[in-house]
Amino acid sequence: MARIGSWARSSVRMISVFRAVLFLTTAGTVLATDFVGSDVVSRALTEGINESSHKAAAADFAGSLPGAKALAEGKASAAILFQRPGEPAPKASGNLKLLEFPIANAAVIVGVHRSNPIDHIDLASLNGVFANDPRLRMINWNDVPGVTRSELITPGVCSPENSFVRELFQGMVLNGGSFRPDVRLNISVELAADLVASRSSALQLMPQTPLGSVGRVLQVADGRPGSSTTAYSPDEMNIYNGDYPLRLPLILFVRQDKFEELKPVIRWLLSDVAASRLEKDGLHPTPKPIRDRFAQRLDTR
Repeated sequence: MARIGSWARSSVRMISVFRAVLFLTTAGTVLATDFVGSDVVSRALTEGINESSHKAAAADFAGSLPGAKALAEGKASAAILFQRPGEPAPKASGNLKLLEFPIANAAVIVGVHRSNPIDHIDLASLNGVFANDPRLRMINWNDVPGVTRSELITPGVCSPENSFVRELFQGMVLNGGSFRPDVRLNISVELAADLVASRSSALQLMPQTPLGSVGRVLQVADGRPGSSTTAYSPDEMNIYNGDYPLRLPLILFVRQDKFEELKPVIRWLLSDVAASRLEKDGLHPTPKPIRDRFAQRLDTR
C-alpha cells in the first residue's frame, strides 16, 4: 500500500509539473503573437490578424494607452497605436528596438456646399467656428478671414461609430475644449453628405470625402505659430506625409525580437485587403506604393 501511495503522490507531482510547463509554454506563445492597440481598428483588423497567423495570434484592441502600456511591460509583441503630434514613441520592455510600419491615418475632412466661394480654411478659423469660446466665436461666414459671404454657418460633426473624427478634432483644434452647444454632433455619413449637398451654409467635419463627391472639400492650413500657412488638400499623399494638418498617424510597432514570428501578420496588415477594411471604417490607408515597398522589404530585414 505504501508503494501505491508513493506512486500516486509521484504521479500527482508529475501532472502538476506537466501542467505548469504547458501553461508557461502557452503563455510564451501568446506573448509572442499578441497584438494590442487602438479600439478603432478592432472591427477592421481582428479577424484578419487571426486568419493570417493561422489562429496563433490573439488581438486585444482596448485602446492606444493600454496598448502602449502592455508593450512597455512586455505583455505584448506588437501594438497598433495612434501617435499624436509631439508624443514620444512607445517603448518596449528591456529597451528592445521597435520596428515601425505606418499603416493608415485618421483624418478630418472639411466639407461645404458647392456654392460657397471659400476654398481653404486654417485651424484658428475652425476653432472659432466650433469652439465653445465667446472670445473666438465665428457664427457668420463673413467672420471667417477672406470670406465676404453673409450667412450664418451651420456647423456639424460626422463621427460615425468606430471613427475618430470628433476626438481628433477636439484634441488638435479645440485643445481638449468643448464644442459650441449649437454644433450638431454625431451626424451620420448620409446626413453629412446630404447637408453639404443641399445647405449653402453647411460646414461639416467628416472622416472621408462625402459619398459621391457631393459638396466641396476645403484645403486646410495649419497656420499656428511656427507651422506652415500653406493650405493642402486631403489627398492620400498629403495625409500620409503630414502636409494636411488634420490627420493622426496609425502606426504598427513590432518588437524586433518578434519580427520573424509575426512577419505573416505584418504582411497582411500592409495588404490591400487590410487597407480596404480600414478605409471602410473611415480611416485613410497608407498609399499602396508605400505599403508595397514596406512589404517588399520584409524579407530583406
